[in-house]
Amino acid sequence: MDNRTVKSADRVFDLLELFERVRRPLRVGEIAERLGVPQSSVSMLLRTMVARGYMEFDAQMRSYCPSVRVAFMCGWTTRKQGAGASVHDAMQRLSSETGETVLLGRQSGNMLQYLSVIESSQGLRLSVSSGTIRPMHRTAIGIMLMSRMEDEQIGRMLRRFNAEVPAGESAVRPAEIMRAIEQARRQGYYESASLASPGAGVIATLVATPIRGQWLGIGTGGPVARLHARRKKLLAAVLAVAQDC
Repeated sequence: MDNRTVKSADRVFDLLELFERVRRPLRVGEIAERLGVPQSSVSMLLRTMVARGYMEFDAQMRSYCPSVRVAFMCGWTTRKQGAGASVHDAMQRLSSETGETVLLGRQSGNMLQYLSVIESSQGLRLSVSSGTIRPMHRTAIGIMLMSRMEDEQIGRMLRRFNAEVPAGESAVRPAEIMRAIEQARRQGYYESASLASPGAGVIATLVATPIRGQWLGIGTGGPVARLHARRKKLLAAVLAVAQDC
């Protein structure tokens, strides 16, 4: 048997197993000491995992912790159909009931990251890849997640975005975004139309998780015309599965 391993892969697994043992956030120095790895190597590994959405960094505490995305990866391998409610169960149910693309997203820094996606089987559909990162204010799920924030925090986020506008993006109009967020707060859901993708929309709401008080956004999306025609049924389905999580 070939016992050779890839050192970088070993370090990823060693890191995740360390967090599984200690079950708390850790600083770079402690991780390096426990794993017996140079601190510079640990720092590079953590930065990569943060960028990919698998690790979260608390700037105030200077500590790292696996993200909720890690918790959702490959959960399907140990679950039997119908064995208790989970966010993945909710996504599968929403997919079956609506026939549209189902999205699950979380906040990643100042961006929105899609944790999991179940694409519709219809020919004309919303197509998004799991792991895709988009500006929070350019997605229905992002608007919902921002609705949980204080106005001051939202303002800082939008100002920072305008100060570092990515290529291909346009500057934010804060007043316009705040109106959308206020609407999301009043309704408990948000419906977008051509916000992130021309001709496509998403109906989204929030689900709570037991992971450090984090909230996730869940929604169903497709062509705007089809969403509008089926709006009553789709909205009811989204709100129902979120409530059951």
